[in-house]
Amino acid sequence: MKILPRFLLPLFVALLLFCAKTSRAQVAETPLSVPSAETPAPLPPPPPPESEIPPPLAGWHGGLFYLRDEHDNFRLYFQGRSQIDVYSYFGPGVPDTKLKATLFLRRVRPELSGEVLGHWQWMFAGDFVGAAAPVDNPNGAPGDAQTVGIRAQATDVFLNYRADRMLNLQVGQYDAPFMMENRTSDKYTPFMERAFAARSFGIPSNKELGAMLWGETADRLLFYSVGVFNGEGQNRPNFDGQAEVMGRVFTHPIGSGPVKDFQIGGSFRYTGKNSYYVYYNVPNMTTQGNFTFWKSTYGTTRILPSGIQEAFAGELRLPIDWFDITGELVYVKNNTREALDGQEARFTERKGDLHGIAYYAQLGFWPLGNRDINGQPGYENPAHVDFKKKNPETPAQSLQLLIKWEQLMATYSSASRTNSANPNTDGDIKMNALSLGANYWATKHVRLTLNYVFNMFPDSTPGTGPYQGSPAQRAIAPAQTLRTGVNDDARANAHVSHELLGRMAVAF
Repeated sequence: MKILPRFLLPLFVALLLFCAKTSRAQVAETPLSVPSAETPAPLPPPPPPESEIPPPLAGWHGGLFYLRDEHDNFRLYFQGRSQIDVYSYFGPGVPDTKLKATLFLRRVRPELSGEVLGHWQWMFAGDFVGAAAPVDNPNGAPGDAQTVGIRAQATDVFLNYRADRMLNLQVGQYDAPFMMENRTSDKYTPFMERAFAARSFGIPSNKELGAMLWGETADRLLFYSVGVFNGEGQNRPNFDGQAEVMGRVFTHPIGSGPVKDFQIGGSFRYTGKNSYYVYYNVPNMTTQGNFTFWKSTYGTTRILPSGIQEAFAGELRLPIDWFDITGELVYVKNNTREALDGQEARFTERKGDLHGIAYYAQLGFWPLGNRDINGQPGYENPAHVDFKKKNPETPAQSLQLLIKWEQLMATYSSASRTNSANPNTDGDIKMNALSLGANYWATKHVRLTLNYVFNMFPDSTPGTGPYQGSPAQRAIAPAQTLRTGVNDDARANAHVSHELLGRMAVAF
């Protein structure tokens, strides 16, 4: 078969030769792309400035584990705490009491918080234990078994709108804005439990449901918080329609230098309680190791809040180099009434008040690591990651040593507002405590703690029948809880107790 006509064959061969010659000429004229001394190799484009590199979508930064979207409109923070405590007691008569060494779960609290559109901050958390007694009926009341207690309950649940650093509105349940130690998370309080002045006297409820305005100036000169709350305590609705007003303000008056974190401030709380609607007892008073040295129930007599409830507190903190000095004083005057079991709680036997002062003075020493590894006390602002601040290359670790003196000087007057006093409940309530503490912080997330507390109840006596103590001293030592004949010498003469407490904790 003929591929090309015979007369086209010479033309086709000439075309092939021309194309081959042209290709060789182009290759010879095109320089090789090999760098030489006269023609440097092109450099790669410079990396963007560090400030323009977006942070990772997930990770750990500034003490928080976070997850965020690529536009940073939504942030999610994974938080929580677990505290495993050990309590032991000793002192005259103590081995004969019901105070026994124990290991238990103090708190198991998953927490979730976040931010939306840069202005909205939220949190919800719940505690699976939330009480020092891990069983129901720990004292073995007749007819009741010691079953595992169910303590699950909401703790911090709130929504905060941040209009500006100076103007925030927070609504929900959270640590009430009264006293510095009450506004320090129990993750980071220096001792395992808050000071008695806050925990059992100033604001025993700790958390309140309400709305609060708060903010701070950019130079930290002034921090304020003021709010309106139910005033009934954690997870309780308002029973009588009377709100509680609370506020706290503090300042850092020295802007720079070694004492730039010097802090001084004060707080107040004020409300009323209607005896026709409020039927719960005044809170008991306890030591750090949860021994009840004053109670609001005597036999069939119950002491309930009634009328005006008010308190005022002052706070001071002076950190210098490796040391920090901290103290708070609170004055409380809570009107009360007494009612009897077996009657309607609205029927009042008499009206009185519980008033007095409590304070603590504490010295901290940091021989190793950073002094304020957990930040400044008294702040419990919603979780927020500031990506402008760099993470340290080496995670911080610290050792904190502590000594604290506490004192309570209070009086319960059963009938200060009526004319028929109750001689079985009237009297002074006095307690002193000297505490030593040590905390090892492996970052702010892992904590090992050891506390020793020496409790003193001057002039304490057993009392008669269901009533404890005498008008000169209604607080009692553990030995005064003993039955006659068990250890009568300690029952009559022991006025002290010792507590050795430990904690292993994880918080993030």
